[in-house]
Amino acid sequence: MLPFYEIRKDDLSVIRNAKQISFPAHMHGYIEILYVLSGSQRVEINEKMYELHKGDVVLIFPDIIHRYETSGYPATNEVLLIIHPKIFGGLFPDLTRFHPENPIVTQPFVHEDVVSAFERIKREDDYAIKLGWTHIIMSHLLREIEFKQVQRSPIQDLSKKLMEYLSNHFTEPITLDSLAAEFNVSKYYISRIFSNKIKINLRNYLSMLRVEYASMLIRTTDASLTTICVNAGFDSQRTFNRVFRAIYGMTPRDFKNNVHNYLK
Repeated sequence: MLPFYEIRKDDLSVIRNAKQISFPAHMHGYIEILYVLSGSQRVEINEKMYELHKGDVVLIFPDIIHRYETSGYPATNEVLLIIHPKIFGGLFPDLTRFHPENPIVTQPFVHEDVVSAFERIKREDDYAIKLGWTHIIMSHLLREIEFKQVQRSPIQDLSKKLMEYLSNHFTEPITLDSLAAEFNVSKYYISRIFSNKIKINLRNYLSMLRVEYASMLIRTTDASLTTICVNAGFDSQRTFNRVFRAIYGMTPRDFKNNVHNYLK
């Protein structure tokens, strides 16, 4: 999971969680829909925090910074859909030009067909079946949403540009100074964006991008850990091991062994 301008491979992802999500600030060009089957979930959208309860849905439009945090509820079940707008083929409004006045649809206003769709949609379903359920969900939810036209501020535009840039260059040496030179602004302005909008400092942000990329290389290639460390942009094996353990709870070698044992 990446707290950045996320470039995803799949047009439609279905994720079922048996616990609350804890996920740093990020944005992407996809529609993100979360339905709470039971329990609760906190989500911050454009710096406003919402708390969802059983039967509630949140609809997050493309290019909006959002994050999830836990509230300590012991048992929560959720369904998360991440959808590329192009799969709807113009059936719905251009969601990059409009944002919801309120992104939450509470349980009394969630149509029974939406509830049925969330209960029945599965990751392993055929694509056509998942697409059908998604059309049902979107059609009903958009009827409950009031729209407002997007008015972007310079800091919002730069937030997006920063995350897009870092998603393409995170394996390179990057500092606040180099970003300031790239975008022709002061490094203090960029630092403020990370602190106030993205909620994580640049160093930790880059570390998470690099670790996620490294974990993908471990899962999908036979490259050595030394090679992966360099290719992911780490300046030392020691830093790679420390950051990887902090995020995944194990060393890269243990992660690699676990992956290989799983595939046997």
